[in-house]
Amino acid sequence: MAGSANEPNPFDPFGLAAAMNEWCCLLKAAQELRDVDQEMMETMMAADDPAPAALSPEAATKLRSIAKMMRSLDLDPDAVRQRHPEAMRQLEAACLGCQNRSRCARELWAGTAGVTHPDFCPNAARLDQLRHA
Repeated sequence: MAGSANEPNPFDPFGLAAAMNEWCCLLKAAQELRDVDQEMMETMMAADDPAPAALSPEAATKLRSIAKMMRSLDLDPDAVRQRHPEAMRQLEAACLGCQNRSRCARELWAGTAGVTHPDFCPNAARLDQLRHA
């Protein structure tokens, strides 16, 4: 006959196995939430600008980010592409190599990127030049 839930497990008198099991469940739930959050972020970003089909999903997301960043600074990405194609290529190349994607996405989502971009964006100087051109 099995012991009741209140009796200590003779093989785990301190309850470490149960605590570890609960911890693992919490970690799994946190990972699932992070995955859902990332999917939602990508879905929200994809709804604004369709990405070119030839790009990887990650590259397409990054290029949508530069367009959103430009709009947050009152720059029209299409107009910049027409008037300054080389500048737009440089912006896109820097964005593709950016290591601050999660911060960029958070700031864009929060609506604060227009103010905070100099702190993290590798395109900050180029974007400011375009704003003042």
